[in-house]
Amino acid sequence: MSHLEQQVTVTCPLAQAAMRLRHFFREQGNRDGDTARLGLRIELGIPGIPTQLSLERAVIATIRPQRLALDMEPRYSVQWTPEEPGPFPLFSGELVVESTDDYDSFGLRLSGRYTPPLGLVGQGFDIAMGNHVAQAAASDLLQRIKDAIEQAFQADEAGKGFAVRHAASDA
Repeated sequence: MSHLEQQVTVTCPLAQAAMRLRHFFREQGNRDGDTARLGLRIELGIPGIPTQLSLERAVIATIRPQRLALDMEPRYSVQWTPEEPGPFPLFSGELVVESTDDYDSFGLRLSGRYTPPLGLVGQGFDIAMGNHVAQAAASDLLQRIKDAIEQAFQADEAGKGFAVRHAASDA
């Protein structure tokens, strides 16, 4: 097994993190937000080929709330496997919301372990390219969550401005 860790900063108040994450997971999966079906996109750079190779695999990502006794921020267990058998790393880890120095943002950290595909052959593949595939999949997942939360937050904030302007014009 190999270690994976990625993080991203989301421009949205920390107080809204849990609600925004629940909403994202519900949009991607079933009503309770437990299982999300995502197609992760991976850009691969192969030496000697001038263009990026794009690979998209449908994975089943299972995301479950996982609270520890002293947690102040949300924490989720995360696992993903390819929807159809094939060479793609299996991941098991956690997604943790973290505070930042700014009240208008929060951090998302995805960390865990992945199993390279194809057994012993996969270990060689992992050294050559597999780690990049796993890191790119994690990066894509975090970026998709970040983009969805920021877009929803910006839309809500724009709506508040419209409501205030509309109420002022009615007065």
